[in-house]
Amino acid sequence: MIDLHGDISIPFLKKSRFTGSYLGMRYQLMKAERPKNQMPPENGEEACGEETEMETVIRAVIWPEPFNFEVTPEEKKHSRDFSFDVNGLWAAVDWLNEEHEAGHF
Repeated sequence: MIDLHGDISIPFLKKSRFTGSYLGMRYQLMKAERPKNQMPPENGEEACGEETEMETVIRAVIWPEPFNFEVTPEEKKHSRDFSFDVNGLWAAVDWLNEEHEAGHF
């Protein structure tokens, strides 16, 4: 089981990414920006040139060993975003464990 208590914090993620591996699965937690409203335009309409409001999230990414993030093909990576706070951090760690148990890496 991945247990990062005492190893990672929100202040750490503000400045750097956190990487690790666990029994064949590699993972990365990092600060990311995404559009606040990721709903696609209705009826296939184009988005009208309005500025999109962004939100900060924790992005958790998993992929199979043996390669690092940069050389692993995108189709082998799976990710999910979580709120950029302590609750989101521990939800991300829970997701890592769920994905490992399910063999989704």
